[in-house]
Amino acid sequence: MAIRLRVLLALGCALLTAGCASGSEMTFRQDKRLTIVSPGTGKTVRLPVKVSWTMRDFTAVRAGSPVRAGTGYYAIFLDKYPMAPGKSLGSLVTNGDCAGVSGCPDAAYLAQHLNVFVTSGTSYTIDAVPSSGTLGSSSHYLTIILVDGAGRRIGDSSWTTSFTVAGAAS
Repeated sequence: MAIRLRVLLALGCALLTAGCASGSEMTFRQDKRLTIVSPGTGKTVRLPVKVSWTMRDFTAVRAGSPVRAGTGYYAIFLDKYPMAPGKSLGSLVTNGDCAGVSGCPDAAYLAQHLNVFVTSGTSYTIDAVPSSGTLGSSSHYLTIILVDGAGRRIGDSSWTTSFTVAGAAS
């Protein structure tokens, strides 16, 4: 009987204190500053794929610009996950191709070798997609993140959409 009472007391204490965590410990929130306009989630599109979005409360600058709060540019990841918050676009290069090459990885390298596209605009046209997307042979997803002038990911916000490319080989 004493064990049963202890268990009931322990459960009662757990229930009473379960709601006592302060709101400051809860950091999850949905970032609604960016809205992907196209391609719409689940839509079928043709190549080239025009990706466009709207953004508020953020000033887009060119890569290499001084790092300032609230400024940076966009990185679009096609069929892959972005790097962790605080990591740089350079952290995506793992095979040493950029060793000793000043400015590498640049926008051309990222696009050609990694399917990562950078821009300071609110649209980007993707001319080709991998022949086999991760969601199926013609299905793809893209994720947009914010990076600072030095190419480091800003925060943990990301915005994603998925789409199918018409006429892609199955």
